[in-house]
Amino acid sequence: MTGPDDSVAAWSDALAAATATPAGGSAAGIGGALAGALVEMVARLTTARDSYADIRAETSSAAERAATLRARLLALAVEDATAFHDVMEALALPRGTEAEIAQRNAARAEALKGAAGVQYELLLLAGEVADLGERLVARGLRSAVGDAASAVFLAAAACRSAYWAIRSNLRRLYDDPEAERMMAGALERLEEVAAVEKRVVLELTERL
Repeated sequence: MTGPDDSVAAWSDALAAATATPAGGSAAGIGGALAGALVEMVARLTTARDSYADIRAETSSAAERAATLRARLLALAVEDATAFHDVMEALALPRGTEAEIAQRNAARAEALKGAAGVQYELLLLAGEVADLGERLVARGLRSAVGDAASAVFLAAAACRSAYWAIRSNLRRLYDDPEAERMMAGALERLEEVAAVEKRVVLELTERL
């Protein structure tokens, strides 16, 4: 087995640097991707066991979906940093006249919604990872239950991070229906993921 991939070390170094980006949103994307990788691993291990042949189609499908989610979550880690730069560019626009202030405010609102949109997608996808992980905790390879549970916990953490990032970005966009819908949808999905995490904890408590 080789050591950590250079890209993992590079992300860690970039997050540790005294720079504005990458930051929490990117870390959440990476955490969600790692959760997806664990789901994919457990699903593939389960698929390979003849004793789990009755759920092979389900676990094979879960592995494929987890691979797709993992790739997209990693991409969102990069997109989050780009979205932050867009916000900074909007805030740097001139505001010396009424027209400039109006233009700056409009650009700021769009940039903030764009940044929130990245995190909203991250929340939805990480939530799906948590759902897949929960099913594997219940039905997947018994010896890998801890790995499936770890996937759920990592995905849930990514969802919580994404939710509060959305709140932070949208909190000052008043009377904006799009922002209000995103906030409401994010909270609803976060509550569902929290319920998943709670069920997994109960499952572990009973089994371990």
